[in-house]
Amino acid sequence: MPIVFAAPMAAPAPPPVGSVPRAMTWTGFDGSVWDLGATTGPLTMGRGVKGLHMPRFEVFKSATPLVPGTDLTGYAIPERPVYWPINFYSASIDEWRAKYSAFFRSMHPVEAGVWTVGEGADARTLPLTYDEDGSFAFQNDPFVLGWALIGVQLIAPRPLWRGKAIRKTFTAEEPVDFIPAEPGDDYHPSPTATFTTAAIDNPGDEPAYLTWEVTGPQDELELGVGGAVIQVPFPVEEGSVLRIDTDPAGQFATLDGVDVTSDLGFQIFGPVPPRGTSPLTIASTGTGSVTAQLVPLYWAAF
Repeated sequence: MPIVFAAPMAAPAPPPVGSVPRAMTWTGFDGSVWDLGATTGPLTMGRGVKGLHMPRFEVFKSATPLVPGTDLTGYAIPERPVYWPINFYSASIDEWRAKYSAFFRSMHPVEAGVWTVGEGADARTLPLTYDEDGSFAFQNDPFVLGWALIGVQLIAPRPLWRGKAIRKTFTAEEPVDFIPAEPGDDYHPSPTATFTTAAIDNPGDEPAYLTWEVTGPQDELELGVGGAVIQVPFPVEEGSVLRIDTDPAGQFATLDGVDVTSDLGFQIFGPVPPRGTSPLTIASTGTGSVTAQLVPLYWAAF
């Protein structure tokens, strides 16, 4: 039997590597802004960043002796630990001390700052608080070297990355023919966002709750998604604005800035399912507009 010797197949060429790090900033609770994506300067991010990837899932299970194995019944996402290995260095000891002090003064154990990854419409944010256990030890005197690598421990009480808000406005106006009926008549572009065609996208990984903004005049108003419909028991007069936040973390309603949550009464608020487009329920006898807004929630930073 002949033996044929052949060269092994060449491995595919690796994809081109980006020459610029992904944009990354920290906005402290004090309002100061820090560039964490810098490759030079008195503050740079080292290797071993934690918090960008998938979160930890606590999966709920049930079992019975009648069926081998377990049934997966749901999951929860606990708070997210975050770790930044930060290099502090400078040619000037005074500058090193100033940057070190200002950076850690931007963090607070209760008041959150914001970690932003990416830019523009692609940016995602994660609110963070300081979570150090007090065990960090300097291995060398930074006032001699002008340099120190410090591991910064933070926590995200709300563990999901937040994308750019999606906001859509709908009107009760009936579409008007674009082509004029008579020569000389004005052209009227037909509105595409009406109450009867209302829908909104949720590109995130988790359900997201809506914030509704209603401008008057509106009466006999109904707002909702899926089977959860809010019935507003009072009119919204012309010139007035009703705002309803359906997020369980808040859930409040204001009319021209005045709290009307109790006036709204008991309601069932439903979220917009993830990874798709969902129709909305908007019904009213008025002629004002309704704006629906949601913030998509993601498991990872990109």
